[in-house]
Amino acid sequence: MYTDVNVLLGQWPFRKIYKNTLEDLRKVHSDNRITGGYAASLNSVFYNDPFEGDEELHEQIKGTEYKHILTVNPDLPGWERDIEEGIRRFDIHGVRVYPCYHPFDLNGEAMSRLSEVLIKHDLPLFISKRMEDERLDYLLQQLPLAVDKLQQFIVSKPNLKIVLLTVRIGEIETMKDEILAHPHVYMDTSGLKDRVFVIEDLLKTIPVERVLYGSNHPLFTLKSSFLLVEMAAIEQSIKEQIWGSNADVLKRK
Repeated sequence: MYTDVNVLLGQWPFRKIYKNTLEDLRKVHSDNRITGGYAASLNSVFYNDPFEGDEELHEQIKGTEYKHILTVNPDLPGWERDIEEGIRRFDIHGVRVYPCYHPFDLNGEAMSRLSEVLIKHDLPLFISKRMEDERLDYLLQQLPLAVDKLQQFIVSKPNLKIVLLTVRIGEIETMKDEILAHPHVYMDTSGLKDRVFVIEDLLKTIPVERVLYGSNHPLFTLKSSFLLVEMAAIEQSIKEQIWGSNADVLKRK
């Protein structure tokens, strides 16, 4: 089974998304042999109450092959209640935060509390380093998340399962020591657009077990990330790990 750990459903305020329905997602996944994934709400990123977007997402994906990832802004009140409700009503499989848009302190008190709650419920934390090319935003500029802030967060949360989304190869190389010292830090493939032979270079830096296939669909073209793995000069068994079995680490116990 192939799994996409980074998919989104909803509207995007900066440009029109033409293929953002569940049917569109299923079609592109089927065309690329992907059998399911971890879905978050695009709407929740910008709603005053992110939970309203998650209610919409639940109605779309309930009973499907997609697992629900709840959006949380730890600076807003009520997020602990939202997680409890998400577990009860939506059977969530993780929480996703957006420091690139929400101006919370990644190493502040709210994130420490959020991490404790996630560890308690055995839920991974998905951190969006960026959503798309920062130069494309004009209504609201993405907030640059410094790599040293991520390094500090990783070091301070040794028991938290962390998935870094849309990170670049240079950023991963900078964080190599912190990633390798932490037992549960993973990254998806959606941000690997820096250079040729990027998968090969990545696997020289970190173990293949830390790499999960993620497309950032529909903001990015899924085929580009899929081909990065498919065309890489690595063993087929390693490609199968990235596309498939590595995502098993995200399953709840």
